[in-house]
Amino acid sequence: MLWLAWRTVIRHPGSVLGALITLVLAATVVGAMWFVVDSDERQRPVVERYAGVPLVVGTGGIAGALPPGLVRALDALPEVARTVPDLTFVAPLSVRGATVSVPGDQYPSPAGHGWGGAALTPFRIERGRPPGAPGEVVMDARLAGAAGVAVGERVEVAVSGVFRPYEVVGVAVAAGAWRHQSALFFTDDHAAELAGRRGGVDAIGVYPAGGVDQESLGRAVGRVLEPYNRRSALPVRVSTGDARGRAEGNVITSSGGGFNTLWFLVYTTGLVAVGMVSAVMGLSLRRRGRELAALRAVGARPGQLRVMLVAEAVLLALVAGAVAVPLGGLLAPVVAGRLREFRVLNAAFEVHYTPLPALWTVLFGVAVALTASMLAVRRAMRIRPGDALAEAPAEGGRLGRGRLITGLATFVLAVALTVVLIGNLVALPEPLGPMIAQLAIMMALVTSVGLVAPWFVLLAGGLLRPAAARAGPTGAFLATANVVFNHRRFAGAVGSLTLGLTLAGAIIGTQFFHDWRAAHRATAEVTADHVLRPSAINNALGEELRRELGDGAVGVRMLPITVLPEGRAPVMMTASLATGDLTRVLSLAVRGGPLGGLEAGQVAMSEELAARHGAGVGSRVRIRLPGAPAEASVTVAAVFAGTTELGQVLLPSAGPLQAEPYAAIYVRGPLGREVSSAAVVSHDRREYVESKARESAERNRVLPYISMLIGVFCLVAAVNSLCLAVVDRRREFGAMRRLGMRRGQVMWMAGWESVLTVLPVVVLSLAAVAALAFVHAVSAGGMASLVSFIPFAWLAPLAGGALLGAAAGSVLVVRAVMRNER
Repeated sequence: MLWLAWRTVIRHPGSVLGALITLVLAATVVGAMWFVVDSDERQRPVVERYAGVPLVVGTGGIAGALPPGLVRALDALPEVARTVPDLTFVAPLSVRGATVSVPGDQYPSPAGHGWGGAALTPFRIERGRPPGAPGEVVMDARLAGAAGVAVGERVEVAVSGVFRPYEVVGVAVAAGAWRHQSALFFTDDHAAELAGRRGGVDAIGVYPAGGVDQESLGRAVGRVLEPYNRRSALPVRVSTGDARGRAEGNVITSSGGGFNTLWFLVYTTGLVAVGMVSAVMGLSLRRRGRELAALRAVGARPGQLRVMLVAEAVLLALVAGAVAVPLGGLLAPVVAGRLREFRVLNAAFEVHYTPLPALWTVLFGVAVALTASMLAVRRAMRIRPGDALAEAPAEGGRLGRGRLITGLATFVLAVALTVVLIGNLVALPEPLGPMIAQLAIMMALVTSVGLVAPWFVLLAGGLLRPAAARAGPTGAFLATANVVFNHRRFAGAVGSLTLGLTLAGAIIGTQFFHDWRAAHRATAEVTADHVLRPSAINNALGEELRRELGDGAVGVRMLPITVLPEGRAPVMMTASLATGDLTRVLSLAVRGGPLGGLEAGQVAMSEELAARHGAGVGSRVRIRLPGAPAEASVTVAAVFAGTTELGQVLLPSAGPLQAEPYAAIYVRGPLGREVSSAAVVSHDRREYVESKARESAERNRVLPYISMLIGVFCLVAAVNSLCLAVVDRRREFGAMRRLGMRRGQVMWMAGWESVLTVLPVVVLSLAAVAALAFVHAVSAGGMASLVSFIPFAWLAPLAGGALLGAAAGSVLVVRAVMRNER
């Protein structure tokens, strides 16, 4: 049987070509992602900023969270020779009116530091001298080269949204590699003023005393940090070795706990590949029904056929793996580059080629082929030996009614869930309840459409048959008749394509709905006339800018804190600090005291957080601020409606943490002057609402591409199946030629068969996506945005590609099959 499997593969390549193409495609994509995943897990964090210090104390990037008392406590340790406090803040550079961005940097703007922190890399002056006054700056040599600046020239630096002029007094070079970030150095006092830290620092570099090894130094520092880390979800970390790269914020990867985008892509591709390869191999076996029946008739046992078919699958997988591994290696840098754009991978990421991903790619191909083969073999074993004596193929049989009944049942389920969601028949807890219901409706609808699609094609063909008969050309009538009679032949292609189009449209349409909802929430919550936010090159706005905008300006800053529920583990939450009267710029339902009247020892909580922890107005809760040596007991003075404009906890602006620099400044009334610049973006209310939709799309921009990947997989599998169904129709085409049909008429007929199969699928998929858009529109309270939830721009290329690929592929296959026909 193994010999027979090999002879089948080499003597009948058409019977396995479709499965081989699908396997190669799946293994190539998975192989490329496996090279990226393997490289990601082998990637060592790049250490640049803290390369010159053996141990760094930090809070993972929380600005100004380390208090002066901690610096003094570390300095007092006998194991410590000295400490170097470090400040890091975004400092966009402008030279001769043009913003400078260095290719290859992890972030679009340079980072500002005090000159005292230059020792952490370390940096040394190559030209000029260190900064000695507030109006002086030192640039690193790489940044100076990109900007074309020499010592003595003047530049502008925007910190917290305000541009200030500086004279370049020096150019510094790093002792080690300096490839993925840029630095500007100011005097220490001026850097503290620009960063707005009020005495707190971002990180502390610790140098050991003579004779103290790194392990002893780490233990000593750890003892000092124990009070800061007791019952805290925001620990003060000790970083040594490669961990210093994470401490300096020069790494963004998909690994490290939580949701892993790369593995999700691998799992998704693998799951879709199993379904697509199974469909193609099932079609291949149906086409070989007479051959298998003949083997049964001459005495082959079912077990022998299973061995033969499984052996064929393994041979296909090995051939596919040999082709897919080098193709995946070529595709991996392209995938990595795209993921860098999405900030899933960092700028320092490099693809490493090792044998392990290649081995896993081959094993993946074997596993998929075996799984698909076992699923297809079950159907092959139902073939009777007597079928070998039949003259006509069994393609004209009817589809099983179980598929139709299941499809209709899932459609009824989708309708029932829609009625529950729209009619509010069941109280669904916000916000997860409606989201889960919408997800269930989407999955039920996609499943239903995928199951009933072959029946829909059959129905569409039956409706078009009379018109095709009256149209005149024989090819039109035969194309329609073949679609109706041989609809089982096209069932695999129909199911694959319907699944791909509908799932891609449903996912992207749902994303459009959530983007719209983000904008709709902003419309209801924001009453400010203008909102100022940092541009892409900046990350904060300062108090100086807020004061220039007048008393109607309200600045809001976000930061993480730890909430300590009674008897439960600490939980990290996002908190807000505000300067100004929030009620002037936000419309929020509030219970208890006014949000602007919080005093020391008081907080306000969102309704969701208060309900989760059983807190209310007047309740006492325990919180821990970033870098605080002890927790604090505070009173909940107010409870406000949840909003994306504020964190889950609102802290009083008077306290140990400064309210600025701000993430946004809200202004009621006219601005009075132009404030937009390279570092500040000013939105009026309409523009701000639109920006919220864009931000939602930006946060989830990987999801549409994943759904399109699934759609393309399904499209290729569907076109592959349609073309594969044409390969073995040589006798049928020959009979048509003997009856007087020209070769062009036969090719025209085959092309229209594909179009008449694909077009109903496109219509059905679009109807399903429109139905889901209707559910979103009604659940949102109106039909005005219905059309905007249908992703026409994303579906059009898929649908067009399916129509063009199916028609062109069928015509080319017929031409190849009939090349010797006269």
